[in-house]
Amino acid sequence: MLSLRSSTKLDGLQKCVQNGHMVKDLFKIMISCEDLWMQAYVNIQGNKGAMTKGVDNSTVDGFSDEFARATIMKLKDGQYKVAPVRRVFIPKANGKTRPLGIPRFEDKLVQEVVRILLEAIYEPIFSPQSHGFRPKRECHTALLDIAKWSGTSWFVEFDIKGYFDNIDHEILIELLEEKIDDRRFIKLIKSLLKAGYCEDWKYHKTYSGTPQGGVISPLFANIYLHRLDSFLHDWKSRFEKGGKQKQRNPEYRKLNYTEQNLRTTIGRKDKQIKEGRRPNMGPKEGFHYFSDEELAELKEEREKLVLRKREINTLKKQIPASVSNDENFKRFRFVRYADDFLVGIIGSKQEAEDILQGTKHFLDKELKLELSEEKTAVRNAREEGTKFLNFNIRKSNNLVSKTKKVRGKRIKARNSGVSIRLEVPTERVVKFSSKYGTLEPMKSLHVPQRIDDSDVEILLAFNQEFRGFAQYYAIANDVKTKLNKLQWLVESSLLKTFANKYKTTVGDIVTRYKIKEEFIVKTDKRDHKFFRLKTLQRPSIDYDTIKKGHLVNYKRTSLEERIAANECEYCGKQDGYYEIHHIRKLKDIAKKKKNWVKQMIAMQRKTMVLCVPCHDLLHSGKLPDNRQQLGF
Repeated sequence: MLSLRSSTKLDGLQKCVQNGHMVKDLFKIMISCEDLWMQAYVNIQGNKGAMTKGVDNSTVDGFSDEFARATIMKLKDGQYKVAPVRRVFIPKANGKTRPLGIPRFEDKLVQEVVRILLEAIYEPIFSPQSHGFRPKRECHTALLDIAKWSGTSWFVEFDIKGYFDNIDHEILIELLEEKIDDRRFIKLIKSLLKAGYCEDWKYHKTYSGTPQGGVISPLFANIYLHRLDSFLHDWKSRFEKGGKQKQRNPEYRKLNYTEQNLRTTIGRKDKQIKEGRRPNMGPKEGFHYFSDEELAELKEEREKLVLRKREINTLKKQIPASVSNDENFKRFRFVRYADDFLVGIIGSKQEAEDILQGTKHFLDKELKLELSEEKTAVRNAREEGTKFLNFNIRKSNNLVSKTKKVRGKRIKARNSGVSIRLEVPTERVVKFSSKYGTLEPMKSLHVPQRIDDSDVEILLAFNQEFRGFAQYYAIANDVKTKLNKLQWLVESSLLKTFANKYKTTVGDIVTRYKIKEEFIVKTDKRDHKFFRLKTLQRPSIDYDTIKKGHLVNYKRTSLEERIAANECEYCGKQDGYYEIHHIRKLKDIAKKKKNWVKQMIAMQRKTMVLCVPCHDLLHSGKLPDNRQQLGF
């Protein structure tokens, strides 16, 4: 948890940039606020790569207050040197590989402190249309933003070639210097960018790009493309015209007027039929009372009017309420997630082409970035649609209704255009299902890698994979329709995996584990059920928490409280020097019978605060099970 002093300084940075001033003394804040370093450690210690070794084989294991203070002293004395990152290659979804840079732990810690400060500066001024690697924003917030683009005519999709590897260092520093007036802080960032990388024990210099794997790389990427966001906002302000809605369709207006007249006439006849009379039509005052024949004729006339009104209503639903190609109504929308960005317009195809060429020219001249020709195109929103963040996005072919608030009440109203649909790509479902069998023809397979696991581990593994896939597509309009067969395939594969584990039949597994159509594995603590789509919930997005200028509210964690207790969690020694022992996963040590292992499993934590002697003995394999033998 940040101190009041550090929180006040971060708030000051935010207000300074919002008022249009240059930010100063960032390096001074780095070396004077020790709690920033503890917050940085807490932020990165739970990352997947925290236990991955850098070029010096260091990891997060062994972090202490003294380690952070030593790094601060190196920065203060000018002795801190950024080490090159260790480059590895990881597989991509398309079968290719991409480079990943792994910094040493000390550099990760420095990068995270820099990231905290830069986030305080840039988060208030970043575009609301930017969703990647930002607090309280994610893929779903970007996609739900696109779902509001009702009436969009054309999509302009963009793909930047090798974005993270082609960020120009000079341009990035120039962008940073527009907001930051601190020579030592900028020098530190330059050293982070120019650190180089080691591959096969050979050192290579870096002339462009940010290492994919560095904790600060995503923020650098957003700062770099913030200029693109500003460019698109300027284009939007020049492009858009017209009022709140398109010009009303004359044909629709005529039908609507006819329907209103029919409704009034029917209402008048209803009143006459109910009272059995109507006012005299002439100078004579009073009422004319209907005979039985006149009343029957009146009811017949009413029925004809009702039928006519229904015909008019049917015709209204077949045409748009507004002019679809209104030249006086233009709209420009865009959304960006890191280097993936999409533009949607209400306008002509030529205008969409102009936006594509204009953006391409801007990226080339201003940011020295190149677009991929095969992945950059203008798409018809209804006929082709587009893809964004592994979703199919298109304009629905059906006219839809919506509600609007009139005089405090919600009433039905016709939409001026048609809705945007988010859909699950079939190829993604087929690819995901390949592990469990085939959808066409429907045939399930057991998963041999899981046979040696326990019943609970098998079920939880199947649930984790299927739930994660389904939850990502929970906002899609067709999620349950598209994943219905997949659910059957995954469950059938689960049954066959259990059957292979116990050398029995699927029918026997159904009898043993199914209760009222639910597959359940019982344990002493709880019953674990197979995940089903009926329990899938659409993620709720609180747009008040992602409003422009939102900053992370750093709260004290249990790990910080344990460190602040100044007590070794193994031997109980107090008031000394402490280091934090880290492990990757609890299951990695579950088979060991050491006392410290049992203690970590009992606490269900991957960290343990130890005094330096205990930590040294643990790594040498000499930490005794009997704490009284330690004698510290």
